[in-house]
Amino acid sequence: MKLATMLFHTLDVLLPPRPTERLARRLTQESMQMLARPDGALPYHEAQVRALVWEIKYRKNGEMLSLAGGFLANAALSLAEESLSMPILIPVPMHAARKAARGYNQCELLCEAIMKASPGSFLYAPHALKRVRNTIPQQGLPKYRRLKNVAGSIEAADAQSVAGKTCIVVDDVSTTGATAHETKRALLSAGAREVHILALARA
Repeated sequence: MKLATMLFHTLDVLLPPRPTERLARRLTQESMQMLARPDGALPYHEAQVRALVWEIKYRKNGEMLSLAGGFLANAALSLAEESLSMPILIPVPMHAARKAARGYNQCELLCEAIMKASPGSFLYAPHALKRVRNTIPQQGLPKYRRLKNVAGSIEAADAQSVAGKTCIVVDDVSTTGATAHETKRALLSAGAREVHILALARA
């Protein structure tokens, strides 16, 4: 048994993993590729995928971030194949108040994980977009409420960094596409040449 495996088993005895962590650990790069939808995102209804998202979103789990980063890096590289310049990774922004409460923006963590998985392949603009309105959480809202909730809530904070560039917006979960629509609108208004949305999972 390899030393790393022995250490994991020992740690699991001393500090039993959370149920979501145990579920998410069953995922591998190969199994995620097999689970991926035609649009490239993972199906959020799958228990293991949902556990992966929760571990990243609510626990800042480094092991799960590394796993997700490798999966997303492959997808991002495919999106960037025809780009004339190095694409820019842009996280879906979180309002300052919500980020202060949570302590981090999970979409920024995902961007950083992609950069680690594929160094030198992307530029990174963590502050290209900003939330100008603190919307209520989208989870549980019907589609028409989601669309209304995020309308006009996102704007470009640094138009110069995205003008004429290929932008890849990174999100953890996409449901109705309302947030994706807002980020795309904001970036195209700021002069971005093209905008791709890259979500880890889709509901």
